[in-house]
Amino acid sequence: MLLLLCAGFLCACGDDDVGFDGDRVGGACRDDRDCEFRCQEGGDFPQGTCTLPCNVDEDCPFGTYCVEKEGGLCLLGCDVPADCRDGYTCKGIENRGHGGDSLVCIHD
Repeated sequence: MLLLLCAGFLCACGDDDVGFDGDRVGGACRDDRDCEFRCQEGGDFPQGTCTLPCNVDEDCPFGTYCVEKEGGLCLLGCDVPADCRDGYTCKGIENRGHGGDSLVCIHD
């Protein structure tokens, strides 16, 4: 019961428009086994972050964006730094597949 309550709390944090599926995109990880696809580590991703490769936003889950990092990564969208987990901030990063930037959670 406590685990379900904690999971509900994590999903309720941040902006209601931002989806969060930690083992797909945005969750902390130590290696690929912690994620559905890949654990991106180092540099902009301290403590690792789960991500998916992409070419356009449509390749990414709801609430995430395809940005120009490591050949195209889905990263968790945000509106303010508080939407992101500790060690990460909300920053505009160049989109992949179309112009402009998207606000995503990335190391500050």
